[in-house]
Amino acid sequence: MGEGKFDPELVRAFKFYGTISFNIAGSMAIGFAAGHALDTRLGTRPWFAVTGFLLGALAGFWGVYKLVMSEFRDRPPRPKR
Repeated sequence: MGEGKFDPELVRAFKFYGTISFNIAGSMAIGFAAGHALDTRLGTRPWFAVTGFLLGALAGFWGVYKLVMSEFRDRPPRPKR
């Protein structure tokens, strides 16, 4: 491989897996932060934080599911052997 050249498939894989990682982690962090803010305001620690974290995880995995399904839907079928 020449210097300064990147394999397009490698870049595509990094983009795909990076998107998955940030989708899951970001959703959980946002859910936890929102729940923690509600807990602080209402004095109900840790119930909203835990609920927000779990809802964020659910939303993150749902986003990953949609991403993976759209990725495989757009890909041509592999030839059978």
